[in-house]
Amino acid sequence: MVAARLHQDRYHGEDDRFEGAGGWPPSPGRLFQALVAGAAKGANLLPEDMRALKWLEELEPPLVAAVPGRRGRALQLFVPNNDLDAKGGDPARVAEIRVAKNWRPVFFDSNEPVLYVWDLERESPEAERICEIASCLYQLGRGIDMAWAVGEVTERSEAVSRLMSHPGVVQTPGTSGETAVPRSGTLDSLVGRYVGKRRRLRAEGRGRKARLLFVQPPKAVFDRRAYDAPPRQLHFELRLPDGRFAPCPLASAAPLSSGLLAAATGRLQESLPGRSEEFERLIRGRGAGPSDLVQRVRLLPIPSIGSPHADPSIRRVLVEIPSSCPIRVDDLAWAFAGVGAYDSRTGEPWSGRLASTSDGRMAERFMAAAHSFRSLTAVALPRASRRRIGSDGRKPAAERSREELGAVSSVFQALRHARIQGRPSGVRVQKEPFIRRGARAEDFAAGVRFSKHALWHVELEFSEPVAGPLVIGDGRFGGLGLMEPVDRQADVIAFDLGREFHLDSAGRVALVGYLRRALMALARERDGGVGPLFSGHELDGRPLGAGHHMHVFLAADCGSSPDEAIRRLVVAAPWAADRRARRRWNDVVRFNAVTRRLRVLRAGAVGRFECLAAELVTDGDPLVGPSCSWIGQTPYVATRNLRRGQDATALLRGDVAKECVRRGLPVPSEVEVAHLRSGPRGGRPAARVNLRFATAIRGPVLLGRESHTGGGLFHAVR
Repeated sequence: MVAARLHQDRYHGEDDRFEGAGGWPPSPGRLFQALVAGAAKGANLLPEDMRALKWLEELEPPLVAAVPGRRGRALQLFVPNNDLDAKGGDPARVAEIRVAKNWRPVFFDSNEPVLYVWDLERESPEAERICEIASCLYQLGRGIDMAWAVGEVTERSEAVSRLMSHPGVVQTPGTSGETAVPRSGTLDSLVGRYVGKRRRLRAEGRGRKARLLFVQPPKAVFDRRAYDAPPRQLHFELRLPDGRFAPCPLASAAPLSSGLLAAATGRLQESLPGRSEEFERLIRGRGAGPSDLVQRVRLLPIPSIGSPHADPSIRRVLVEIPSSCPIRVDDLAWAFAGVGAYDSRTGEPWSGRLASTSDGRMAERFMAAAHSFRSLTAVALPRASRRRIGSDGRKPAAERSREELGAVSSVFQALRHARIQGRPSGVRVQKEPFIRRGARAEDFAAGVRFSKHALWHVELEFSEPVAGPLVIGDGRFGGLGLMEPVDRQADVIAFDLGREFHLDSAGRVALVGYLRRALMALARERDGGVGPLFSGHELDGRPLGAGHHMHVFLAADCGSSPDEAIRRLVVAAPWAADRRARRRWNDVVRFNAVTRRLRVLRAGAVGRFECLAAELVTDGDPLVGPSCSWIGQTPYVATRNLRRGQDATALLRGDVAKECVRRGLPVPSEVEVAHLRSGPRGGRPAARVNLRFATAIRGPVLLGRESHTGGGLFHAVR
């Protein structure tokens, strides 16, 4: 562990990429440079220092703990460039070689150190040497950032305790990013750069052709990692004095948030009057500028969700504190605990007060990663257009269309303001709520600064999952624009193989078998078992009993191609192919979670398929329809044996009718049998079957004895 302290409460290094203010805190790469500079004796490094620094660069990047910083104002200074030879060496012309240098310091609390903590497997003499080198550190950042450091080797439990008690934010290293960290070869590159800087002028040629060339020194080599510092969260509940919930209407989200933020700000201002302006700016947003957005406290009223029939009243509140916010978390926890709010519309106080809680289960519903989101509280869009209604109280369709197009354009701008990286593949706007017991967008205008014309309900669709909580719009810091993740749970998922395959029936069964084993591997629990949803067996190994087909249906499908070349693999949930099977929500979530994780399929002689992407099979696809006519793609195998003297065609037609009834489908009005085959002694006959129903039905249609392995697969006829 290295604890570094700066002598002043400002820092000028700007080349690092930590989230927050400027380049604060100093990156592990900058610390490594400072250690090398402190250990060097002129142009030389002691052999033991070289060994210790090379050992350090091989370690995994450290944890970094630092208090938040705040960027100051930018200052531009003009200083002479070290290039007086270009002006004949005349000191009087030094003003002609001035260059601009930008200075924008980061202010922080210099009483708290910046901690760099490496996790060591065992004690090492090199670690002790690094501690000695740390005592030689004299600057960290630019030349004016004078600093000192202390290194020590501690037990893991003590290091964790130091990190937990640190008043700042602990940032952990991740995968590739923009923060400089040392790697193998960094020390040699720094030494090479030092030598190169001392020999930047080089003579080339002789006599009159001699030239003096300037050679840039080689750059230092660093790895780049992302450091994760998620916002800290405080959970509260709205409670009455007797302990019961004090729910607030969903449409009161913005007035409630405004009142709670005002109450917490007032409490902090009474205790710390010297920071009154800072509290107004970072909690209430008054006087906040663009640079304050990454530091502002965000309050999210949490509606109750989970069931279409649930009352979406506000019973809980989540306070999010960015990692770069300079206000201490414990101060904010004290400020919000126990405060009540008043209704800005009526001036009367709400009946409930905030009570601290560790139960964040309802808030966690909004933090899930999803492809689809829909607003619960209205979104205040940046560019609002006044809604024009004719004298008869009606609005022309063209006018409505222009309004919605303008709102969609504003949604993209709101996403940029909220720093949402993914671009949505679909956007839908409307004034009506998306949930059954929600509130119209105009209802959120009471008691807020936004016009009712700027408020819309928004639904977003992303091609890649986006992590929540997703809050957009101009009111995102005060209770508006909260989006609910509603990742559409598919019942039929297909995987495009990328090319065509002509396989016989045995090859199809083998390919589906590889798919089944891959899904079972992904569905394996920690104890090694696989549930019946993907295995088709009870936990004790016995096959599932008679009744509904409560395990997945798999098939190799030709897509929309008229030939029989296999183009995709299909995974259908049991309740999709058997309409009488019960659709349990936990099974729906598990079916989607496991199936969508499939990325690589090793299929023996058929080949290896990589980068598989799960595609939701929706209406209009040949697998789903809907349609009255269905054409068999794979042979239908009867569920009963053919008795001696019995007509195979009649058996198949009767078996298909009974199978449809068992699967919750209507009895087909017509069953066409073709390419019938059966064994010499009967057995189960098989044939290509075409079906026609009196009314259109929705697929998938998988019937017969081998329906779980791709037999009896049908396509809808458009």
